[in-house]
Amino acid sequence: MKSVLCLGLTPTLQRTLVFDRLEMDEVNRARQVVESAGGKALNAARALVALGTPTQVAGFNGGDTGRRVTAYLSAYGVDARTLTTTKAPTRICTTLIDRAGGTVTELVEEAPAPGVAALRRFMRDTLRRTAEAAMLVICGTLPPYADDTFYVPFVRAATEAGVPVVIDSHRQALVNVLAERPLLAKLNVRELETTLGEQLASEQQIVRGMREMLARGARHVFVTQGGKAAYLVTSRGAWRFTPPEIKQRVNPIGSGDSATAGIAHALVTGKPMTRAVALGLACGSANVESLTPADLDVKRVAELARRVGLGFRI
Repeated sequence: MKSVLCLGLTPTLQRTLVFDRLEMDEVNRARQVVESAGGKALNAARALVALGTPTQVAGFNGGDTGRRVTAYLSAYGVDARTLTTTKAPTRICTTLIDRAGGTVTELVEEAPAPGVAALRRFMRDTLRRTAEAAMLVICGTLPPYADDTFYVPFVRAATEAGVPVVIDSHRQALVNVLAERPLLAKLNVRELETTLGEQLASEQQIVRGMREMLARGARHVFVTQGGKAAYLVTSRGAWRFTPPEIKQRVNPIGSGDSATAGIAHALVTGKPMTRAVALGLACGSANVESLTPADLDVKRVAELARRVGLGFRI
C-alpha cells in the first residue's frame, strides 16, 4: 500500500506543561510534563498512522532535538527516514496548560533556515516521493526563508502524477497553489478571513468566501470554527456540519491537524468527501480530549464520528 506523504517545513519537539494555576511574573511549577514530536505535518502523520494509514513525512530535522523527534516518530509508526537532515537543530515549541484558568498558551520558536544544500536535497527527494505517494498532505504556513510559491512545484508534481492533494494552509501560500487544482483546501474561518482580507461575520459571508477559493481552483473547500459549525463547499453546493460534543477540553493543540488526518484517511480509503469531513471533525474533537497532540483514541474517534451532525445542505 502506498503511503500518504505529509509535507511541512517546521517540525518541532513539542513540550506540554500542565499547571494547577499559571501566574505571569511568578515562579510556576508544572504538575505534568509531556514531550512528543510535533508541528502540523508531524501531528497529521501521527494521527494518520493511528487511523491505520501508512505515512511518511517531509520536512527538515536536525541536532539533538531532531534525534528525539525521529525517535518519537519511529515509536508512533511514522516513517521518519524521509525527513531531510540539517545542521540546524529542530525547534522546540511549548504548550502551557493552566487548569485553574482553563487556558492554553503556545510558545513557538521560529524554524531555522535549513541551508542551501539541505534545501536542494529536500526539493529533489520530496518531488520524487510526491509522485509516488497515495496522497500529498501539505500542512502549515511557510517560514520566513521560504517564499509564497514554495508549495507550488509539489502540488504541480502531485497533480501531474495523479496524486490527490489536501492542503491545510492560508494566505498567499494557499492562494498560489489553487490554480493547480488541489482536491481540498482546508482552513479555519480566521485563516479564510486573513486570506481574503475581509471579515466574515455570517454563515452567508463564510460560504461566499469559500466559493471564491473554489473559483480560484480548489475542487473542495472545508472551513472550521472550533466547536461551532463547519462548512464544506463544492461545485455541487454547500453543506453545514455540527461537530460532536466533547467530554472535556484538555488540549486543543493539534486538533486541526488531526482533522486533516481524518479527512485524508477517509479519502485514501475510498470514502466520499462528506464522510471524510465527518471523520475529520471527529478526529479533531477527539484530539481536544487528549493531553498530547494527535494521540488519537480510535475507538473514541469512531464514537464521535457517529455524533457529527452532517450533510445539512445550505
